[in-house]
Amino acid sequence: MASAMKGSLNVSDRLMPLKHAIAGDSWGLKIPQSSQGYKITRKRRCIVLVAAPAIEPIQQNVLKRAVAKRAMELVKPGMVIGLGTGSTASMAIEELGKIVQQGKLKDVIGVGTNYQSRILARQFGVKTVDLNDVNHIDISFDGADEVDSSMNILKGGGAAHTMGKVVDTMTKSCVILVDQSKVVSELGLNFPVPVEVIPQAISPVLRQLVTLGGVPEIRNALRKDGPVITDLGNMVVDVSFPEGIKDPASLEQKINLIPGVVENGLLTGVATSVLVATQDGDDITVVELDEFVNSLRSVNAVHSET
Repeated sequence: MASAMKGSLNVSDRLMPLKHAIAGDSWGLKIPQSSQGYKITRKRRCIVLVAAPAIEPIQQNVLKRAVAKRAMELVKPGMVIGLGTGSTASMAIEELGKIVQQGKLKDVIGVGTNYQSRILARQFGVKTVDLNDVNHIDISFDGADEVDSSMNILKGGGAAHTMGKVVDTMTKSCVILVDQSKVVSELGLNFPVPVEVIPQAISPVLRQLVTLGGVPEIRNALRKDGPVITDLGNMVVDVSFPEGIKDPASLEQKINLIPGVVENGLLTGVATSVLVATQDGDDITVVELDEFVNSLRSVNAVHSET
């Protein structure tokens, strides 16, 4: 099993950069007394790490391509399709475009969840419409940063989780596409929860997130100065939960009840199917989540007996 990353941070140290995150402004954050001295320890308890070796980036792309191709077997002519974001969802859009251009799939319509997915769909010949122009979505394909055995999802690394959740919750069939490295025993141990926040409420929202046990950090842009701004004109706060997320559904609701929060990256009780691309030696297969989890349990049971 992969060892935990070394080092720890005090919560007040983690929050300090927030006080000067934008133009030297101060958010006036006050850490509750109960949180003083709280330690952040980054743990890796992915069940896949127990049963399978780490995946090289090149090989991971092969797995993503495999699950994207498998997803296309679920698409029928005339469907309205929700197009998610992220690397795996982008491959699914590309595979959908190939089938459309070959004339094998007629009259399908895509509904993109952000600018990237809409541009990519048009690039590969998939007709797209605005979400407001459709009254239903037959099937949606989306990726995830993490998924647990109960099909709870953590997503939003690309800052497009708000519209992604709108599409995913209105579709008849929400299909999540992942490779085996994304399947974890508990959400939140490897990735923070992204929270979209209106800029005018950033300071009080940060304080409320701390009271929920989170360690919030405003997400900064990589290719410009300042914070990431979403397609909807809001900011993104990444909230770490060092001990993991014990009750994803409860946390999803509590975060969304904070005034000023638009949406967060937890998605519970929505996914109807999770397809997992797996590798065993040179063999690559795509299976449903429950089949993958059961296979890991069987392997781990054998290991525990020996």
